[in-house]
Amino acid sequence: MALLPQFLANGVVIGSSYVLVALGLTLIFGILKIVNFAHGEFYVLGGYLAVLGSQLLGFPPLPALVLVIVCMAAFGWGVERFIFLPIGKHDPTNVIIASFGLSILLQNVFLKVAGPEPMIAKSGLPAGAIRLGSVFLTSERIAIVAAAAVTVTVLLVVLRFTWVGLSLRALSENATVARISGINVRRVAVVTFMIGSSLAGLSGALMSSVFMVQPGGGVLVVMKAFIVVVMAGMGSIEGAIVAGLGLGVVEALVTGYLGSEMRDIIGFLIVIAVLAVRPQGLFGLKTERS
Repeated sequence: MALLPQFLANGVVIGSSYVLVALGLTLIFGILKIVNFAHGEFYVLGGYLAVLGSQLLGFPPLPALVLVIVCMAAFGWGVERFIFLPIGKHDPTNVIIASFGLSILLQNVFLKVAGPEPMIAKSGLPAGAIRLGSVFLTSERIAIVAAAAVTVTVLLVVLRFTWVGLSLRALSENATVARISGINVRRVAVVTFMIGSSLAGLSGALMSSVFMVQPGGGVLVVMKAFIVVVMAGMGSIEGAIVAGLGLGVVEALVTGYLGSEMRDIIGFLIVIAVLAVRPQGLFGLKTERS
């Protein structure tokens, strides 16, 4: 039990990255009804952009993160405008196939441009572990939690108190009513995808100073994000926050006490158990079919 606080702290760090990726995924699905299987590659792209900014361009930590956010927002705009929008006009279900294709395309682009060797970003933060009571964490891990907390707080404030946030929430409730009320649905759709892409890229950038970035790293990440989203309830922002942190903590405890072999299995077992009891997820609204 002496190591329990350390395991919990490690879980919060991992869970913070899950929250950012899952928030982007649940925003895109909840508002645009797009299931984006390439979301994990957005995470990886953010990691590579952080490597580019910190190592090749020599940016300090904050400017490097700004670079990632701006580039990922622009990338998200391009993907929505030139891939998902034209394909979705003909048949919305084709978007799922398109996202699979985009995932494979991006993996091969990463492999061709960056090569197969894993990379790590320079955080620019003080080296060594910091002691917080009985817990030891590096400055990079503390920065991940702090940046995730700030990002989630800003996102919740924007969604609740700004015109952009009200438009996003209105569109998620009923697109037809939102359009009749004068909301520019196209603009909201673009903003949603830009925010979702930026959140995934920011998570990848933050984690790139702790874990290696590699071309195929997005596959497991998107699986964890879908676990969080399904467990929370598709489209539930608050649920994704709780479920993401919860999954990170559970995985850390399983790894610490049972070994790493069970870490990636436990999430699927939790989802099966949750869906057996609440098909709409822990925080999802119950529908007539549920």
